[in-house]
Amino acid sequence: MNKHKILIVDDHLLFGLGLKELLLKERDYEILGPLKEINEIISTIQSNSPDLILLDINLNGINGIELGKRLKLEFNKIKVIILTMYEHSVFLRQAKEAEMDGYLLKDCDSNFLISGIQTVFNGGNCFLKLINEKSVPVASGFGDKHFLSDRELEIAYEICKGLNNNEIAEKLHLSYHTIKTHRKNIYTKLGISNVLELIEVLKY
Repeated sequence: MNKHKILIVDDHLLFGLGLKELLLKERDYEILGPLKEINEIISTIQSNSPDLILLDINLNGINGIELGKRLKLEFNKIKVIILTMYEHSVFLRQAKEAEMDGYLLKDCDSNFLISGIQTVFNGGNCFLKLINEKSVPVASGFGDKHFLSDRELEIAYEICKGLNNNEIAEKLHLSYHTIKTHRKNIYTKLGISNVLELIEVLKY
């Protein structure tokens, strides 16, 4: 059986190599890269014909979304998933308008990433649903007052519902470590140490 070829384009070498190691565990994939230079990227696509590119947004000042749009025009069968740390509606909208095949966060759960890749190979797409597209029932201005991000507000809400770190990670398609870090930051910012105090602060 022919393997799907995936090209990793990212200017953070350690992340790129870690991602490559992760994807190599999947027997159906052949992994190329990581690469970051435009000439290398074009040359590799021409010589190896990858089926999918996992593409960062920020590549030493180059807009990855614009690059992805260019590559899809030049190589019309190639699929592109934006894989980034930018959890921002502007970039998500730009990726959709540029007809990317997906937009995922670098700290998403590995199973969610693999599932998204397979969905794209099957003809679908995998776009992150951002927090600001959801309703988070906390008091207006609470996040700004306590310096909580949208992600921290959502996680605080899930904590108050009684979910543990593993359950929140699975629900939000993030890693356990990411949820654990956010939880610690939430408690530190609010000056609390347990769920009961969090419920009281948020007045659930």
